[in-house]
Amino acid sequence: KFNTTYSHMIPAVIMRIHEARQKNKNSIEIWGDAISRREFMYVEDLADFMAEAIRRFHELPSVINVGIGHDHTIHEYYTTIARIIGFKGEFHHDFSKPSGMYQKLVDMSKLDAFGWRYTTSLEKGIEKTYEYFLEMREK
Repeated sequence: KFNTTYSHMIPAVIMRIHEARQKNKNSIEIWGDAISRREFMYVEDLADFMAEAIRRFHELPSVINVGIGHDHTIHEYYTTIARIIGFKGEFHHDFSKPSGMYQKLVDMSKLDAFGWRYTTSLEKGIEKTYEYFLEMREK
């Protein structure tokens, strides 16, 4: 969902930065200090893992975390999305708003032992997601 109220962080930020660029705004507000960290994985990588898990079901642990194994700051997500969209404005922080939990990173030890690894970089995943966003807006 690309909705600034009801979507997850990356689609909401894509929507906000896209709209700011369209309206020639020179500033975007970020809640809190933006140093909190989040781990996001591109959906096609998750689908690839699921296909691999089905192929190798007999090797799959009963419980496993699937992710990329590292995270980025909220600020890094904003700047990467802005660069891809072409937003040249600035970010300012509303420190009266919450920053959220400092880090949400999953343990990848079982995934590493299983031998699967993601392939989509942050930049490529955001580029593909932004292309999808633009396609959906045209429909």
